[in-house]
Amino acid sequence: MRDNIGGGGELMAKISERKKIDNYLSAQDHGLRDYFRLIPELLDKISSSEPALAYCFQRIEMAQRVGLYALLMREYRTNSALAWEAVDRVDITRKSFPSLFKTISGKQLPGNFRDMIVPAEKVRDAIMHGRSETKAQIHQAILQCLKYAVALNGQFQEKCAFKPFGPLRGVTSKKGSPQLSEKISHAVLAGLKISSAES
Repeated sequence: MRDNIGGGGELMAKISERKKIDNYLSAQDHGLRDYFRLIPELLDKISSSEPALAYCFQRIEMAQRVGLYALLMREYRTNSALAWEAVDRVDITRKSFPSLFKTISGKQLPGNFRDMIVPAEKVRDAIMHGRSETKAQIHQAILQCLKYAVALNGQFQEKCAFKPFGPLRGVTSKKGSPQLSEKISHAVLAGLKISSAES
């Protein structure tokens, strides 16, 4: 009888970790929920939780890239094709993103901003190097990714008046403010040290 109770308690703990993800995601705005919309399906339909964690990091990196593109368009009105090409080519790493954000926006993320996602990165790195992590650890890492996404949205909203995790309608265009020519756009991107093409 005790074994059954103990087993049930362990099962409830696992369900609780999974439920935290659902609860946290459902509490966010539509834009962020839509950005991570495949998480429930990945967790429910695949026996391993590892693909869901990989998906979270892919979506974070995508939103960071899109956010930098939107900043270029808002702040400098560069040619849109060149701006995307530049952002698509640039190497966005754990260390480089805060620097790129500051270079383009002129504003700085808090020094400890990335601390919340470091534990999730350690879980992801362990998996990538062939080590095994428990389902509970992976679920915790997914939750940390979601919290980082919410915090990043908050920083962008506070400093730049838009959220990268969500629809960007109207963010990259300014009525009555045309895009720069390709020649000037190249010069602007080069000045920002974000090359749009090989010279």
